[in-house]
Amino acid sequence: MPKQTVGQSKRITNGALHQLAVLAALLSVRQAYLFGAGIELSQPLFIIEKSTNANVVHYDAVLTPDGGLDPREPIIAYWVMAAEDGRREDLTSAERRKAFGFKIVRGRDANAYNLHLVAQQQRDIYVTRKGNSVRAATLVAGRCAYLTKIYVKVHKLLGLPKIEFIELIGSDISTGEPIRERVRP
Repeated sequence: MPKQTVGQSKRITNGALHQLAVLAALLSVRQAYLFGAGIELSQPLFIIEKSTNANVVHYDAVLTPDGGLDPREPIIAYWVMAAEDGRREDLTSAERRKAFGFKIVRGRDANAYNLHLVAQQQRDIYVTRKGNSVRAATLVAGRCAYLTKIYVKVHKLLGLPKIEFIELIGSDISTGEPIRERVRP
């Protein structure tokens, strides 16, 4: 094998470029799962982080092959166990009922839904498809914003977890400016 000197690089073949392009396309959609003959695609909406550990709840829009929201199950939620090994794990029934679950109501058109988190029922989250992306919009600090993260600060009180505050994080829909709002329970 010839010795490679500084400044030289190996050529990437057309086949390798094609494989990299396909991989990049799959990663941009984030996930693809094969279920029987169909393909389920999802696109990230927002996450919930807690101060207690690095595990994160992800909320994703489930898409049909043509890019619309899947009317059978438009939104899914699951854990990414970052404090452990990074695996994906379903929410338990207790977590769905009391903390991280949600209810969905169909909006005015086929690609719009109102999402109500169990723990934040007073705040509507409007999920809609705009162009090639699906976004979650809500009011943050009195302004319309795309929601990207909810941070929950928890402390122990007499050995039991108590929420100190919830912080909504996103970007202003009109300006793109980062925006935050801290909410006390």
